Order: sequence, then C-alpha cells, then structure tokens
Amino acid sequence: MKGFKVFLISFLTVYFAFNAFVYAKQRDMMYIPSLERVAPADVGLDAVEEVALTTASGVELVSWFAQPQAGRPTVLFFHGNAGAVNHRAHRFRELMGHGYGVFVLGYPGYGGNAGEPSEPGLHEAAQLAYDYLRESGIDFGDIVIYGESIGSGVAVQLAARVDAKGLVLEAPMSSAVAVAREHYPLLVAAFFLRDSYRSEDYIERIDMPLLVIHGKMDAIIPLRLGQELVDRATEPKKLVVIEGAGHNNLSDYSTRRIVREFIESL
Repeated sequence: MKGFKVFLISFLTVYFAFNAFVYAKQRDMMYIPSLERVAPADVGLDAVEEVALTTASGVELVSWFAQPQAGRPTVLFFHGNAGAVNHRAHRFRELMGHGYGVFVLGYPGYGGNAGEPSEPGLHEAAQLAYDYLRESGIDFGDIVIYGESIGSGVAVQLAARVDAKGLVLEAPMSSAVAVAREHYPLLVAAFFLRDSYRSEDYIERIDMPLLVIHGKMDAIIPLRLGQELVDRATEPKKLVVIEGAGHNNLSDYSTRRIVREFIESL
C-alpha cells in the first residue's frame, strides 16, 4: 500500500506539472508564425499593396490589399495559425483572377509584425481591417468575410458584429476548447485555454449567407466540429464536405470553384 501511495503521488505530481507546463506554453503551441517580412512583389504580386493598421496600443500591423475591379466584391481573409500573409499568395491569385478585391490581415507577431498573437489581438486587428475597407469606400454589401482554420474563429466573431455580403468558413472549429479536448483529452490544461475562439457562441448572431467547407478526413479539426457550427447557424447556410480532403490540402480539391460560385450567387 505504501508503495502504491508513493507511485500515486509521483504520478499526480508529474501529471499536474505537465499540465502547468502546457498551460504556460499554450500560445506557443497554438500559434506558429513565420517571422520574416516579405513584400507582395517578392512573390509576384505587383498589384498588391501593403497596408499598415495601428492598434490601440500603437502596434503596427502590415497587411496586404488588392483593390477590386469595378462592381466586384472584396474578400476580407483571415488565415490559419501557421505561416504569414505571404503564404497566402495563392489566395490572391485565385480571387484576383475573378476581379475580386482581397485583403489578407497580417496578425500580431506574424510576418515581421510587432506584438504577440492572441485572441483579443486578432479580434481587434480584424475590426481594424474591416473599418479600413469601409473607410476606403467599400460598401459592407461588397465585403465577403472569409476565415480558414483558426481564422474561422476571427471571422465568425467579426461577422457577428458587422454587416457583410456573406461569410465563408474553411475547416472551421466550434471552439478551440473542443479541438483541445479532441487532441488532449487527459490534460486539464486543455479546459483552461486563454484563447478559446468560441465560435459556437456567436454563430447564431450572424445575419448573412454562410458557406462552410470541410474535409471529411480532417484530423486536426474534425468534420463534426464544423458540422456543429452549421447546425447552430441560421439560414441561409450551406455545408460542403470534401471527400478525401484533410485539413491542409483543401485547396487541392474543388474549393476554389465552390467559393466562387457561392460569392457569385450572392
């Protein structure tokens, strides 16, 4: 019995110490930024300009913006947790090819930007980006909000606060807590996330057409978490499940056509 008590105490000590470590390092695990600043021209996007947004705390965030052609909408894009704006150059090419304007937000701590990534910081930056488009003369009825992966959490909360033409979510999550439970079911730290991105609490407030695209084989954010969002959302809404697709290879399938058809239908 004494040996068992020693074992149990040792196990619990290690278990809670590991939970404390994960809790302390959770943002390092959640955000995987590319730190290098790259200019649009460096990736062949000469028609794209850099836009500097300044937060309330004075942090300058450099984002990329391509003007829309006359009468065409603008896509306000929030990317996933890895890389930076320059890693979404293919998004510009796809969308600009149809005359759409494209604004991809540069997150704090990403792509040479100052600051550290956090949920409050990303939400503040998202509002700044939306306000910039409106102040640039783009009507809210010409803005399509688009979020991929963790960016879906940014997109949903913005769409719950503002008016826009439509909302596109690619591989979205109901919440970061749900994703943490999926991958770390035995860790107490998974239930105490600083950045929880609870889209499930905001999706019902959205009053615009919704398109959700999710890979059936997504092992990072399982399809059922995206399905939960769709179930909670109000009409009009559409879920497109891509057979055989995972989390990071949706662009290898027909998502470009699906998104274009959705935007054109608006």
